[in-house]
Amino acid sequence: MEQLSLVETSFLLSESTASPKHFSGLQIFEPPKDYEGNFARDLFQKLIMDPAVATPFNFKLKKSMGGLYYWVHDSQFDFNYHIRMSMLPGDGTDEQLRDLVERLHSHLIDRTRPLWEVYLIEGLSEGRFAIFTKIHYAMADGKMANSWLSGYLQSDQSVNDYRPFWQIPSFRPGYKESVGLIESALSTYMSGLKQLKSIPGIIRLGTRMGLKFLNLRDQGPALPFCAPRTPFSVPATRSRIVSFGRLPFEKMRSISKITGVTLNDVILCCVDIGLNRYLKEKGILLRKPLVAQVPVRIGNGRRNALTGVELGNIDADALEHLETIFKRTSSVKEDLFSLPAESVVNFSLLIQASASISEWLGISKFLPPLGSVIVSNVRGQQEFAYLAGAKLTEVYPVSVLSAGTALNITLYSYHDDVFFGLVGCKNELPDLDILSRHVEAACEILSNEILDNAKQHSVLISSR
Repeated sequence: MEQLSLVETSFLLSESTASPKHFSGLQIFEPPKDYEGNFARDLFQKLIMDPAVATPFNFKLKKSMGGLYYWVHDSQFDFNYHIRMSMLPGDGTDEQLRDLVERLHSHLIDRTRPLWEVYLIEGLSEGRFAIFTKIHYAMADGKMANSWLSGYLQSDQSVNDYRPFWQIPSFRPGYKESVGLIESALSTYMSGLKQLKSIPGIIRLGTRMGLKFLNLRDQGPALPFCAPRTPFSVPATRSRIVSFGRLPFEKMRSISKITGVTLNDVILCCVDIGLNRYLKEKGILLRKPLVAQVPVRIGNGRRNALTGVELGNIDADALEHLETIFKRTSSVKEDLFSLPAESVVNFSLLIQASASISEWLGISKFLPPLGSVIVSNVRGQQEFAYLAGAKLTEVYPVSVLSAGTALNITLYSYHDDVFFGLVGCKNELPDLDILSRHVEAACEILSNEILDNAKQHSVLISSR
């Protein structure tokens, strides 16, 4: 058995029907041009004819009498439950595909089974098909899931041999095939000791937050529960709405190189400009900057902590937005990297738990929001990928909503584009497609302004 970490357990404890804690990936393929027959159906038949499953995809949850969660082997694994086929009517449109994704993503993953599901979707126009995969955050983070969903693809279109990701062993860090009672108790003790050692760092980070609240300090993450209230700063409801879009990767990388900021800064700026234009269009005027909840990799890239970053100032132009975001993200990273990774992760969990408890008690509507939006970026591959000769053309991530935040924007770079998926609550954000178009337009606005300014003077932000 393998005991779940504190972070993994937190996703189980905070999960509800209104707030599932799985993320999804939508991969759209076009079949080989010379293929005779129905490629999607033939692929599905090949998949179900080989029901082999490797570790950890045949593991399910077990809860101990002490309330701890462990991974155990599922001796009654039902392959047909985890691999399914769906069909769109006629030549299915992208809108019909999106509606299906909304329904599939809204449903909880069954905890009595391994925490993943795959849907092969047939019926898109021009013979295209899609693979929609759901994976629980207790099972893998975004980086590991990306390695699963891209690792079974090929770089050569002529290669027909493949193994689906659930047949490729993927041992998690610290995984052990089995442990005895004494070893399990010792592991629990050592884990508790590790959490106790993180307390001094948590106190230091809390003290810094207190000084910032008193305006005695300006550096570091945004103060929790101080974000402006917006239509997407509300408790999540069960019904989901998704929207997809894409940004030009080369243009965004050029912006990054010209200004000396990171690609993540450019992404945050596009999201910030798009959100501000969307809110202004709806007649909502902000009095202070939006706050993005972003995952930061710490501890030599081995750990993730969700932290708040204040975005650009109100009514600033695009270049000023980018400069402000660069300075604030640099300050956040400098602040967090100076502390033990375990302290930063546990502080983040405490803040997220506070938001969940306030929702459970029904008092979140009386408190300022923890953040305005969740934004994360997953780096993909630049070369085209194939599945048994079928070309992967589009990749859209669909992620989770956290307590008090009814909007998530996750981006994934592939070939010449940065594909993004927006997920929100359908009741609060029925016009999510409009926001997607604003985010796409923001990239053009930022690019044009930087090119215009570059003709007159340097726009190297990182040297200012």
